[in-house]
Formats: sequence, C-alpha cells, structure tokens
Amino acid sequence: MARKVFGDSLKNAMGKASTSDEDAEFDLKRTSPTVARAQASVLEEDKHATRLIDPSTVRMSAVMDRIDPSDGLEELVASIREHGQKVPVLVRRTQDGALEIVYGRRRLLACRELGQKVRATVMEMTEEEALIAQGVENNARQDPSFIERALFVAGIIRELGKTDETRKNAQTIAYRALQIDESLVSRMNRIATGIPMELIHAIGPAHGVGRRVWEKLFRLCEKDIARAREVAREIPRNLPGPDRLDAAVTLLTATKATTPKVEQGGRVKIGRKGNRITIDVDADLAPRVEDAIRQLISELLDRGQDGPE
Repeated sequence: MARKVFGDSLKNAMGKASTSDEDAEFDLKRTSPTVARAQASVLEEDKHATRLIDPSTVRMSAVMDRIDPSDGLEELVASIREHGQKVPVLVRRTQDGALEIVYGRRRLLACRELGQKVRATVMEMTEEEALIAQGVENNARQDPSFIERALFVAGIIRELGKTDETRKNAQTIAYRALQIDESLVSRMNRIATGIPMELIHAIGPAHGVGRRVWEKLFRLCEKDIARAREVAREIPRNLPGPDRLDAAVTLLTATKATTPKVEQGGRVKIGRKGNRITIDVDADLAPRVEDAIRQLISELLDRGQDGPE
C-alpha cells in the first residue's frame, strides 16, 4: 500500500494519475521526456525483484535531503536488528557503473552499522529522474523540515543548474520533485544558500518551524554574514531545534558593542551596547559633561511631552 501511495504521489508530481495502462501511456506521451522517464521508472518499480547488496558499494548522492542522516539512527538500527529490513531502498546505476542511493539513506546507513547486506531495488535512472523520485519520497515522509526541503532545492539547483541554460530546468525539477509553487523554489534556494552552513548545522532541522522564521534569519544573515558565523558557535547545543533557531535570531538581532562613536582627543569616549550608553571622560571634564547630559536629557523629555512639532 505504501508503495502504491508513493507511485501515485510521483505521478501527481508529474501530471495527473491515470486509471489504466492505456491512459498511462497517453500521459507519458504528453509530458516531457525527463518526467516521462521518471514516471515510467516508478510505474515499473514493483516489477523489479529486490536484491541483497553490500551497502559499502552504494555511494551517497550529491544532493542530500537531511541535514544529518545519522541523527537518531540508533532506533532504526535496533528495529532492523530485531525485525529485519522491511522496506527496500532504491538504488540507481550511474553511467560509470557505480551504485548510488536514490532514497533510503537511513536504512542504508543502518545496514552498514549492522554489517549486513541491504535489500535494494536497482534501477536505471538519470540524475534528474532520481532527484524527482527522491523528492517525492521525501514528501511522503512525516518529518521533513522546511530547511531540509530548502537545502534539497538548493542542492538540485547547484547540481543541475550550473549554467544559465540549465538553471530553469533545475528549478522545474525542484518544484516537481517537492510539489511546490515555482516561486517558492527561488525563495527556498535563497534562504538555504544565504544562511551559512555552519549556522544551519548548529540549529539542526528545527522540525515544526515554517518558512517565516527561517526567512527572518536569512535577512539577518544578509546584513552581517561574519556575525552569523560567530553565532553558530554561541548557540546552546542542549536546546531543542526550534529554540536554537530562536536563539540564533535573538543573537543576530541584539546590537553588538560598538567602538566609541565620539572621541575628543581621547578625553571623551562614548559607546553603546543595546539600549545602554557608556561615557568615559577625563576626571577634570566629568562635572561639565554630567551637567551637559542632565540638561540634554531634560530638554529631550520636555520635548517628548509636548509631542511632535
């Protein structure tokens, strides 16, 4: 049943699902060659017998769909050890003859951890077909976070859109793979590439947090990318992911201590940290500076009471 749902999801990502073999063949003729091949591959998947292969012979693909596939892997390892691998992974054979994972990375890693062979379906797929299948399978999961989906989009554009001519096709592959609006593809790509990876890794997936908070963080990183990299080292690791994201936003929003704004021959120095102002003056100037500040504050308060002119 799960495989049927996945197959329908991929067909929906590429066009309307058909109800007969004749309709399926007609739909394949109407769509683009790339999408048609990917759809045909998935429609034929159940006809391929799975096999047991050495997980060490299967390489990871260039586009990852999780920030850390090994995170929380212990439970999956325990499950496979006790009950066996119930669902096969999907592997494609590349043009150079190598085996590359399409989806099922955590199952592959778990089998590597257990030192046992992985049950896999091996199919002939192009890189574009594999990315579509990978994206649709990710959508069927209950736990992909926004930033992981955004990183997946950025990875597709990075790998397939290396020239102006291929970038448009890469964006098409991305929005069909994730079944999202085309305009959201560009926005997700900007967010994923505008936030330093060290900061993303420090925060983690932050499940349950949507686009708006990540977009706010992206805007803050745009203003001070160097500070964003510093913040990655300051976030408490013992916090849940959403709280680490909030902490990053707070740290980037807070005004850093600035260098003295006013300096009169080194005798008067004014600095600011947040809403706190510090003034360092020579001892002989202190009384006059204090009087001037008191008078200025009094004038400002009086002006505020009168309202804007």
